[in-house]
Amino acid sequence: MATKKVKEQARKVLKDIFGYDEFRPMQEEIICTLLDGKDAFVLMPTGGGKSLCYQIPSIMREGTGIVVSPLISLMKDQVDALTRCGVKAAYYNSSLKSAESKIILEKFEAGALDLLYVAPERLLTKTFLARLEKIKISLFAIDEAHCVSQWGHDFRPEYVRLGELRNIMPDIPMIALTATADEHTREDIAGRLALTKAKRFISSFDRPNIRYLVSEKRQPLTQVLQFLEDWKGASGIIYCLSRKRVEDMAVNLQRHGIRSAAYHAGMPGRSREKVQDDFLRDRINVIVATIAFGMGVDKPNVRFVIHHDLPKSIESYYQETGRAGRDGMESEALLLYGSGDVNLVRRLIENVENIDQRRVEVHKLNSMVALSEALTCRRRVLLGYFSEEREEDCGNCDVCLDPPETYDASGLAEIVLQCVREAKGDFAIGYIVDILRGSKNARILSNKHERLKTHGHDKTINVDEWMSILRQLVHQGFFTQDVSRRGALTITKKGRMLLREKTQVTLAKYQPGIKRKLKRFTQGRNEALFKKLVVVREQLAEQEDASPHTLFSDVTLTEMSQMSEVTDQALLRLSGMGKHKFEAYADVFRPILERYARDKAAAKGSNSGQALKLMAKGPRPTDVQSHTWALYRKGQGLDAIGIALGLSEKTVLNHYISLVRAAYHIDVPSLVGDFETVMQELDDADPYSSLSQLKQDLSVDLSNEMFRLVLAWREAIGVN
Repeated sequence: MATKKVKEQARKVLKDIFGYDEFRPMQEEIICTLLDGKDAFVLMPTGGGKSLCYQIPSIMREGTGIVVSPLISLMKDQVDALTRCGVKAAYYNSSLKSAESKIILEKFEAGALDLLYVAPERLLTKTFLARLEKIKISLFAIDEAHCVSQWGHDFRPEYVRLGELRNIMPDIPMIALTATADEHTREDIAGRLALTKAKRFISSFDRPNIRYLVSEKRQPLTQVLQFLEDWKGASGIIYCLSRKRVEDMAVNLQRHGIRSAAYHAGMPGRSREKVQDDFLRDRINVIVATIAFGMGVDKPNVRFVIHHDLPKSIESYYQETGRAGRDGMESEALLLYGSGDVNLVRRLIENVENIDQRRVEVHKLNSMVALSEALTCRRRVLLGYFSEEREEDCGNCDVCLDPPETYDASGLAEIVLQCVREAKGDFAIGYIVDILRGSKNARILSNKHERLKTHGHDKTINVDEWMSILRQLVHQGFFTQDVSRRGALTITKKGRMLLREKTQVTLAKYQPGIKRKLKRFTQGRNEALFKKLVVVREQLAEQEDASPHTLFSDVTLTEMSQMSEVTDQALLRLSGMGKHKFEAYADVFRPILERYARDKAAAKGSNSGQALKLMAKGPRPTDVQSHTWALYRKGQGLDAIGIALGLSEKTVLNHYISLVRAAYHIDVPSLVGDFETVMQELDDADPYSSLSQLKQDLSVDLSNEMFRLVLAWREAIGVN
């Protein structure tokens, strides 16, 4: 077990080098596991902070951390970001010239590197493996570990041999990391990498900052252009299935004045590299691409992802939409869904020679269709696919924002459950629908299922309606689908409970086509100052020949735009502002922030408002607290925020308290009835009274949370 001292050292590295005050969920435990010399298997969503889980142990442990990465672009991007934080990192791949490779290997052999990023095919050469045995290695990190698995959506043969590392160097801790892996893929990864005894860390798949939207594909170009109206100047990715569609869309966007470019595997390598580099450096806003683009591209400020065509699987959809909002800020994912795309993908799958692989891909496509046609909360469907149950609707997807009509389907749900139970076999949704509709096809007659009580229960309900009912029951957790048994339905504990207790089941009425309103939210920041800071960042990046986000993320610039005081301490509190970056860039940004504060104060007079007077007393807000802040900035009240985020009023008030302590301006006086009386009584109170006594002596009745909010506000504006 890592000692208290080791944990303190890890936190010091987190703050001093990377500029963060707190670890995200699971990060500290994963880091301590590796520091103890043990293996770890990490399933964490894109943007969840996977990289820090191996970067910090590599810095702290003796030797060099070897990071296996599938893409050259990812290696370069991560190394650039690390070196700007003062970390000794390098990459070793085919993009290096002979002289450059020699220098990197010399540093590696001299023990002068904290991390070395290597492609799997280069790592597993006899020469490199022999070199590893002579050098002190701190750990092995296998990034994008789903590439190991035949069940994964991006299987790569060169990854399979990575399991040899455990035989060659059994005492070196190994960590496998992925953002997308269902149950079968997880087991396959653990087996192939010999990580069956590794401690598993399964984080939530939820990305609450991404709004999921699905719209029926009608006039795709018009729909895309209308969507982009709300994201002028923002970075985004548009995915298309074919190269021709990619090129046509890119040309059309350019004709409409949108800085965009095409990207697909048919382009020359240098052209692809230039497009990707231009995108990373914000020279173009929108990439139109096939799935050849994006895996491992570390661009945190992608604000939207559009799927012009249907992805082949939920894993692909999840990974591709996960490229939006890696910085935790509000983002959107739009899917244009049409039946023609389904048929196109089915034809592509039919060309797969391996029968087992074809079966897996058919199941994954059917699951993707179910998500697209879902009449229940998209997020619940998405998370349910990865075996993560969510009790409440998210309030941040198209179905929640524009809910369909619902009805009591308890009787139908019981019939479906009885049918699956009576069938007693490995039968998928389509077959169960055939039974319920009274089909007498050869398979049903062969299984003698025309004799079941539920056979032909209701022939008036058409196939699409029955399919919708069964899919919703899967989404709500009454069944699971087993890909290893051809998508067979299995009744869950929740389903068995329904049969016993006859509880109510509410489903959405089936409606042909998908008609959803696309609503927009705004970022909670000072836009005028933020834009000035972005320009400065771009100028610095050009001078240093770097991607802007490797200097500072949009989160850091957003926090800068909200600063209430411009001091060294306040700058060091910014998310992502480590000591190395502070020394390099603080003097560039400080004059801009000071001038803006002076101009704002002068414009408003001597009483420039409480927002400029607030003093930060606490840590930066968490992701959920930042979401609360964004909704508050849009004018939503306690009740509306609670409903949108699925939180109680008490929890929202606790978020307000944390935000006020972090110098975010909440208009507390407007929340408290008879506020002046409360303030006067607190001013007159005995300074030695306990907090409970102070609250008890007030003539105005306040909840505990509201009372703590008032005290936090008084402290933030400097009232003792």
